[in-house]
Amino acid sequence: MPAGQLILYNDCGAPMSARSFDALLTTLGIEAPRSRPRVSNDNPFSEAGFKTLKYQPGFPGCFRDSLHARTWGREFVTW
Repeated sequence: MPAGQLILYNDCGAPMSARSFDALLTTLGIEAPRSRPRVSNDNPFSEAGFKTLKYQPGFPGCFRDSLHARTWGREFVTW
């Protein structure tokens, strides 16, 4: 990236992708890519899956060990 060039990374939510917001960035000369580089958690399908997992009624919040996590994961997939 050239010195002095601005890039705004965002979460692609409605406020960040509104037409007027994009127009403002263009006016200011700021590039607004739609995803952050080298970030693995920008997949909306996996993010939705994680939220479903964390809000499942039996989610323990913290696992005692890897065996506990694997056992709970198997039960979650069946659920």
